[in-house]
Amino acid sequence: MDKLEIKAELEMQILACMVKEPENIPFIYQRVKPEDFQESNRELFQALTEIDLSKVKDSNLLILRLSDKKLKHWALQGIFNLEKKDVSFDSLIYNKILERFTDIGFSLKAEGLLKTKLKEAGESINGLDLLSDFVDECNNEISKIQNFKEETSYSVKVVIDEIEGELSNKKNTSFTTKGIPSFNSSTGGIKPTNLIGIAGSYKSGKTTLGLNLIMDFVKQGTPCGFFSLELSESELNRKILAMLSEIQYEKLREPKKLSDTERKTLVKLYTESLTQNKDFPLYISDKRMTEIEIRNKAKYWKDRHGVKIIAVDYIGYIKSKKKFDTRERELTYYSEFMKGLAKELELTVVALAQLNRNGKQNPGTENLAESIALARDCDFLFTIFNPLEIGMKSNNGFNFQENHFVVKLDTSRHTKNKRSFVLSLSDSGNFTEITTEYDNSFMKKESSSLLPPELAKYVKEEEVF
Repeated sequence: MDKLEIKAELEMQILACMVKEPENIPFIYQRVKPEDFQESNRELFQALTEIDLSKVKDSNLLILRLSDKKLKHWALQGIFNLEKKDVSFDSLIYNKILERFTDIGFSLKAEGLLKTKLKEAGESINGLDLLSDFVDECNNEISKIQNFKEETSYSVKVVIDEIEGELSNKKNTSFTTKGIPSFNSSTGGIKPTNLIGIAGSYKSGKTTLGLNLIMDFVKQGTPCGFFSLELSESELNRKILAMLSEIQYEKLREPKKLSDTERKTLVKLYTESLTQNKDFPLYISDKRMTEIEIRNKAKYWKDRHGVKIIAVDYIGYIKSKKKFDTRERELTYYSEFMKGLAKELELTVVALAQLNRNGKQNPGTENLAESIALARDCDFLFTIFNPLEIGMKSNNGFNFQENHFVVKLDTSRHTKNKRSFVLSLSDSGNFTEITTEYDNSFMKKESSSLLPPELAKYVKEEEVF
């Protein structure tokens, strides 16, 4: 079926639900409008929304009311046939019929908009104005999509279904690392729509920590994207190879320094890549981007490759086409944008941020460079620093070394903050946790069902992401 045929079938399902379950007409009318329907169906949709529902107790009475309206495109038998369709309000929600109907409507609008602009492009010499108008119209349509959201009333059952799915391993609703257990304990696992901030001063390890987290998820098979606004793709690729091979990054930058053993290690990795098709689901962009370009690339990665987590290194390098009075307002806008992006695309976003000069000696959110908005918008905001660089030689009897980094959960919406853990950095750029203030014992517990068998059968099966 083409798009118009699919849309026509979805229209019939929506109309059938309105006829069969009149009490749900107000809910549907809030989400779709008469102009969204074909002319023949628009007439019936409009008539259904105009009926006084206080005088209609069931679908039979509703059909009698409709018969009084003498609809031009609809015979009474056609409306009776709608009532016989196998569709309900639950199917409208759980099968995402309303969402699909809206998506295909926007697809048809985009097609029409492109055809119009192509025609105007053939007749106009004002290309810049034409492009600007096109972008504005596209952004208006995107805004409409963002404002569309199916709403349901609060259900205890739905929430406990989700918890049961997690405990019985039927539904994975969070991402956890294998290499840094205290990251899991401090966050409880990160979830789609979460904004994770990592802040540090210059050369404090924030990029390395962000890359370690992303590579941990990637090795588990979770598709990730990395926006490297600072390092080139070539530099980032070699940092990743250093982590995979456990060879010093410095030697991969200057391969002539490689030892015979290290060369053999690379040959082994190369052979595995060829024979086992051992590629990792990691997608990299090293282009300096506007916030809109980041959003479009992230959406492309998600739609095309199933990306679930993205990292932006770092937020201060985003360059918007918007004009701002101050740098603080600009950074505040980027912070809000990152949280909005996570919610809109249902991704986990890891945003790296710079601390100001005072942050070198006092690494905390109060010293975020130019804007502290990130502390407000993040679900979890970590700071990372080298303790020896700020004169901290030991803590609770633990002596720090040059390659040790302290990671502190500075702010959190969901868990207790202000606790920290210590990571050791290898020459190849891999972090290993060596001591922590967190209790990681719960991570070792076996999952078990919350509900007894007689209730577990009612749990709605959800797709595992």
